[in-house]
Amino acid sequence: SGYTGAGMRVAIIDTGLDWDHQSMDPDALAVALAEDAGYDDMEYEDYLAAIDVMDEAEVAEKLSQLHVAERSPEVTAADLYLNLKTPFAYNYIDEDLDVTHDNDSASEHGSHVAGISVANRLVKSGDDYVSAVDTVGVVGNAPDAQIIVMKVFGKAGGAYDSDYMAAIEDAIILGCDSVNLSLGSSMPGHTYGDYDALFERLVDSDTVVTISAGNKYSYAEFNNTGVGLQLTDDTVINTVGSPGAFGSAFTIAS
Repeated sequence: SGYTGAGMRVAIIDTGLDWDHQSMDPDALAVALAEDAGYDDMEYEDYLAAIDVMDEAEVAEKLSQLHVAERSPEVTAADLYLNLKTPFAYNYIDEDLDVTHDNDSASEHGSHVAGISVANRLVKSGDDYVSAVDTVGVVGNAPDAQIIVMKVFGKAGGAYDSDYMAAIEDAIILGCDSVNLSLGSSMPGHTYGDYDALFERLVDSDTVVTISAGNKYSYAEFNNTGVGLQLTDDTVINTVGSPGAFGSAFTIAS
């Protein structure tokens, strides 16, 4: 339909990103955006301005408003801005700039989610940029979008509500169109009441914050019948874990 995600900002609050992966190549994104500019009969730089692509100057302008500035006062916009594809990246749990999977015990889940969301539609092959679908078989739903990397699973593993709630607030300040939290507790129906006000404010923003319904993997494995079927009196039926259980959360079940 012609929708590529150009100009959109997608925040992935997760285990980080393999940001130098071929599907996250900033040069490939630049080629794609230049194609988009041509379709609109615009010069490349004018097109970037028109669709409001995030640059280092914008990160610098907003940095003082972010939780990042409180946690790492020495960090600059130049530190946070990686490239055109990944214009903002910060490790909230370890309070540093290491957003890769290289130095922690967590999984590469963040890259998995980011690929589904924004993996480029072009990849480099020799001196050319070619279709990612035809070459590697992977393209994101919004391939021309930028990715805001907010790592909340750290080097020691695990994540804390205080980190991902701070990341949500920063994502809104950074003007993200979509924020994804493919995470959640395995405690059905449980939420942390300290954040009710934050979730109530989400409905007044133009940022869509999507959260998984939970992280309880054992529905079928440990149900009462023992034959892969659930009974209606199983306590895990129709229940959602935090943070998806907040009333104003846009919660996605899979």
